[in-house]
Amino acid sequence: MLNGLRFRWRELWQRGRLDREAQAELDLHLELAAAAKVAEGLDPAEARRQARIELGDPEEARDVLREARTGQWLDTLARDAALGLRLMKKRPAFTAVSLVSIALGVAGSTSLFAVADAVVRKPLPLPDPSALVRIYDSNVAKGVQGSGVATANLVDWRRRVHRLRGIGGHYTMGRTLTVGEESEVVLTAQVTEDFFPLLGLPAAVGRTFTAEETARSVFNVAAAPTGADPVLVLADGLWRRRFGADPGVIGRIVLLERRPFRVVGVMPPGFAIPDPDVQVFIPWGLEGDEPRDQHYVSAVARLAPGATLRQAEEELEQVARGLAEEHPRTNEGWTASLVPLQDDIVGDSGRTLFALLGAVALVLLVACANLGVLSLARGLERAHETSIRLALGATRGRLLRQYFTESLLVCAAGGVLGAFFAGLALAVLKRTSAPVPRLHEVAFEPRAVLFALMATSVAALVAGLPSAWRRAHSEAAPTLSAAPARVAGGRRRHALQDALVVAEVATTVVLLASATLLVRSYHRLQSVDPGFDPRGVVVAPIFLDMEAYGSGDKSRAYYRTLIDRLEALPGVVSAGGATALPASPLGPDFERPVWPEESPSDESVRRPVWVRMVTTHYFRTLGMRIVAGRDFNEGDAPGADRTVILGQSLARRLWPSGNAVAHRLMVDYSTSGIYPYQVVGIVNDVRFGGPRSDPRLEIYLPHAQRPYLVMNIAVRGTGDPRLLIAPVREVLHEIDPRKPAHAMQALDDLVGATYSRDRHVMAVLSAFAVVAVLLSLLGVHAILLHRVRERTREIGIRIAVGADDARLLWWIAAHGLKLTLAGVMLGGLLAAASSRAVSALLFGVGLTDPAAILAVAALPLVALVVSLHPAWRATRIDAAEVLRAG
Repeated sequence: MLNGLRFRWRELWQRGRLDREAQAELDLHLELAAAAKVAEGLDPAEARRQARIELGDPEEARDVLREARTGQWLDTLARDAALGLRLMKKRPAFTAVSLVSIALGVAGSTSLFAVADAVVRKPLPLPDPSALVRIYDSNVAKGVQGSGVATANLVDWRRRVHRLRGIGGHYTMGRTLTVGEESEVVLTAQVTEDFFPLLGLPAAVGRTFTAEETARSVFNVAAAPTGADPVLVLADGLWRRRFGADPGVIGRIVLLERRPFRVVGVMPPGFAIPDPDVQVFIPWGLEGDEPRDQHYVSAVARLAPGATLRQAEEELEQVARGLAEEHPRTNEGWTASLVPLQDDIVGDSGRTLFALLGAVALVLLVACANLGVLSLARGLERAHETSIRLALGATRGRLLRQYFTESLLVCAAGGVLGAFFAGLALAVLKRTSAPVPRLHEVAFEPRAVLFALMATSVAALVAGLPSAWRRAHSEAAPTLSAAPARVAGGRRRHALQDALVVAEVATTVVLLASATLLVRSYHRLQSVDPGFDPRGVVVAPIFLDMEAYGSGDKSRAYYRTLIDRLEALPGVVSAGGATALPASPLGPDFERPVWPEESPSDESVRRPVWVRMVTTHYFRTLGMRIVAGRDFNEGDAPGADRTVILGQSLARRLWPSGNAVAHRLMVDYSTSGIYPYQVVGIVNDVRFGGPRSDPRLEIYLPHAQRPYLVMNIAVRGTGDPRLLIAPVREVLHEIDPRKPAHAMQALDDLVGATYSRDRHVMAVLSAFAVVAVLLSLLGVHAILLHRVRERTREIGIRIAVGADDARLLWWIAAHGLKLTLAGVMLGGLLAAASSRAVSALLFGVGLTDPAAILAVAALPLVALVVSLHPAWRATRIDAAEVLRAG
């Protein structure tokens, strides 16, 4: 066996030496045969001649020896590749079009696969991630689905549910971090005792919180920590940015909301629970006596060993029913459900990504079909060469390998180029604000490389194999003395080319129709009236702290001073603030039950409504309309009667038979009591979550009567709102240098962010559609040009016997139109069959939207225009030259 391996090694790597040894052996046989004949009395020259005749052609013998060697296919492949490279260089236009076609298809499909793979398939970077779940509260009777959980309920769940090995709660908000003299607002997560242990990922530097540290971390009603010796854990990004990745940060004291906190740990890179933007973690101790009707906490849990999701959910529902019996006033009708944490993080982004991945796969198929059409057309130019090689004894298998190698080279080069573009696209994507969960985990990993290789292989098979098979199985020319004549072929000869073009067009129709629908959907979103005017408004989220602004008077004074200063700035029209602003993700946003004072016991009129605290001038700043009553004014002061303004929908629901103004509204603040409010106005409804959201039931309270520390300040200017960011920041610094704004943005940008997914999907799919249209038109052009060159002799004869230019133009162009119409009809059927994939992404647009129909209908017209160029080339054929050539 060892000798056999050594012999195979010599055959593979010492081919030159073996060639010389074979030549020497053949020469020896020739000399021996010639010597034998000389011994018989023949002349040496004649003896050598006869010996050559008897032994046969030495070149043929050497070829037989080479064919039997191990690795001979490498030599053949190298020769085929060398020929293919020469041909690519000889036809730069064909090569460029082919490379770009394949590169675009491979780049798009690979980059989207890498994103989908990281977001949907790749497990969360945590120990045993499949056991992690998210808990949601629901109350069908109140129309609440998938809300946060109540803190006291979470404590009881931890004690009573045994199929969950730990339940952790977290709540995020902006808090001001001061390191040295520099202050900034950072997103901070307050987390319960179970949070880090159930996730199972230790700190990279230092440690996470102990049970004692969590137990003493008590918060007041303003979400401000009041316990002794507070500690915090840093996220890796903040540690590197503000502390230079110094391991000595452990034990260092920093200020969070002006209180000294001791750093005890740093989380590892890539830790993104509960959110990639969280920079600081602080402990949160829950004792179980917190309110049960304030559902704002996000809860995560880990399944116990051996427990299934359904078993844990059933036990959780059973405990929820028990709590409803124990606390009927707050828990009646409430139940809990479990969702795998990975599914919860991904949401519906997975469906969107797979829809885009399917679209880019269609683009890749269009590119492959286009390359196949070009290859078939190019085969005409080498028909004479193929005939000669067949006549000289080349086997069809050898020709098939040669021609397929040529296509494989083009696809391989395009695949390498596409993989490079895919890596570049992923790097650019990670620097954008694309609404893709787990975007920080996306990378050009080996699976993406393998996918690029598979996509390239599929492209080579689809684009190269039919053409290579067709050319290798052509017939040898009956005569080799003249150049090949270009004559018309039968229908079977052109069936494959026509089928590829029809498939191209059909695939393009699917992409074009989908892209047009998404463009229409996006414009519909932009045209939706959100109930406020975001143009010209800049938003500055402010997070005051209990240390300096704990009393209501201080908070009122700060915001009154701030708004007065802002309204005095040049170019500012008005300024106002609210605890939560439409389209802004920051600020306290909560629901409370309300009912008319005259119906205290009628449960049917109770409504959970969203509560906003707003300053004067808020409605004017946002461009909202007071439809009845009045706006808040200076008379709505702390000592005056409590007043409230209702959203229009809420007013109609509570007082459907008349005007709600002058009625009294009861608001249940749970443990803080129930308070009556005088309705002084009604304001138009707003789509708080953006154009895709429905108007909420909302009430607005004057900030002067119910001050809050956290407010979103809106400033309306006369020009570009981004020009106000610098002066607003300067005013904030002058009032309190340690209270900067958190991520100041134009309200237009915040509204746009609510449908940024629609914008990105529309842009990507539109780009795919444009590429597909260009490739399919190129395919139509190529096949007609091929047909003209193939039928040169026939066209020349037609011209010679009197065919006019108009008839020739229509004869050629009509064939392209016929193929396009066939593709449009087939594509319409495919688009109807795949409508479900795109319907979920649409807003206010039907699948039979006229714009999509017009876009598809315009494709044959454009194809007809493209077809005119090959048709015009046909009219330029010189009939006399064709007839002379025979």
